[in-house]
Parts: sequence; structure tokens; C-alpha cells
Amino acid sequence: MDYLNIKNFPNCQINTSMHKLNWYFYKVWAPMTALTFYLLATQPINWWVVFLGWFVLGPLATGVGLHRLLAHRSFSTHCYVEKTLAYLATVSAYSPILFWVAQHQYHHRHSDTNKDPTSPVHHGFWYSFLYWRFLKDNLSKADFMNFCSKRIIRDKRLMWLNNNFTKIVWAHIIVLAIISPSLLLCLYLLPVLIESVRINLLNSFSHVSRMPFSYRNYDTNDKSYNNLILGYLSLGFGWHNNHHYNPAKNIVHDRWWELDIEGYIGYLLSKIKPKDIV
Repeated sequence: MDYLNIKNFPNCQINTSMHKLNWYFYKVWAPMTALTFYLLATQPINWWVVFLGWFVLGPLATGVGLHRLLAHRSFSTHCYVEKTLAYLATVSAYSPILFWVAQHQYHHRHSDTNKDPTSPVHHGFWYSFLYWRFLKDNLSKADFMNFCSKRIIRDKRLMWLNNNFTKIVWAHIIVLAIISPSLLLCLYLLPVLIESVRINLLNSFSHVSRMPFSYRNYDTNDKSYNNLILGYLSLGFGWHNNHHYNPAKNIVHDRWWELDIEGYIGYLLSKIKPKDIV
């Protein structure tokens, strides 16, 4: 189905440039990465600031906000909290939020089949880790008609964030660069790079058999695995087999040793009572 056919959603405006080429990679992520490595060679690094930036843009914005809330609706919260997380997820610069959600839903629907561009089982590690993001054809491998995508499409504020992705990201870069190039590196660019590597590694390694410390709690139809090391280092994102068994579940620790910090954060945010959710 052509995802630009939005007759059922007359109030939304999907940015049609997304259909032409994967501009979010070439116009946003690639130059950001080049700028990051340039500043790494010229600016001092405060690793405490890097950790703070990564925690906000990674586990909080991407892991809790983009993944568990927007992509799976595994919990609900106040609309202002939702919009704040969506804003931070946009700033995290991986991709526009609608495409992230739609592509992730497509991944779950076709997990570890030849239709799944992020599957190392069919495409190899390096393709699933990074190369798939270079290719224009993979923009069509997204499900814009699922419930979670429709929730974004119906929400004018979320669609504004989606359609202004490039402007928002570069506005943050320019403002932080004016304040301090070192602050730009430590608070933003380096955390964005680390988070992108985290997401790509988890999506790849968590579907590779015979990885050290990997195991399965559930016999799912794909090759998803939990990994003891990645589970802890990713603050819960690495319990991948648990997640694929029940994607709508917020806290995905099913064994006593499976610590899920992202899930606990989502649980706490769910205590902020939902109001005015679109």
C-alpha cells in the first residue's frame, strides 16, 4: 500500500520528501557523524556530560518514548509527557518519528524474513547494522497503516515534529555550536552517535544465534535472542526475545536477573495520569 494514500486521515500532512530518497540519512545523520569526528579531534570531552546527554536522548527519548510509547503503546501517560518524549526522540536524530515507528512495526511483522531489511539472518551483519539505511528502496519497508502509526498521523503536533525533523535537528546543532563547540560534542553529537550505534547493534546482535551470553525464553517465529551483557548495558533494550514474544508489554523482564530500567521508567511515567491524549 502506498503510505502517501491518506484518504482516511484528512487532517494529516505526511512529508512527501520522505518518499523520494532517504534524505534523513544523507542530509542529517551522515554530516552529523562527520562533524562529530571533526570535533572529537579538536575539542575536550566531558564523559559525565556525554552520559547525561546519552541517557536523555537514548534510553529516555528513544527507548522509552519512541520505542515503548510511540511504536508499541505499551503504556500511556499525560499528553504533555508524550509530546516531550516525542520532541526528544526527534532531537535524537535517528529518523523522523513516524518513519521510525512505521519501520519498527514492519520489522516486527516481517521479523527475520527476507522482507526485513534489519535482519542479519537474511542480509548479513553489516547490512542489518548500517547499510540498509543508505538505500532508498528500504523507505517503502514500513507499515504506516498500523494502530501506532495512525496515532501519530492523527496527531498534528506529532506530525509537526515529524515533518520538521531536519530543521529541528540542525537548529539544535547551530544553537549549541554558538554556545560552545565542546558542549555541542559532549551534550549532543556524541550521545546521538552512541545511541545510533546502540540501536543498530541491538537490532543486529539480538537476531544472531550463537552469540556469547545469548538465550531464548520463548520459541518465537523469528531468531530473536536475549543477551545477558547487552540487556544490562542497554538498560533493558537487550531482552529482545522477551520483547518479540510480547511487543505490547512495557516491562520485559521475565527472569529475576533481567533488569529493565527503560521499562521501570515507562511504568513511572504511566503514573502521570493520561489526559487529553489525541
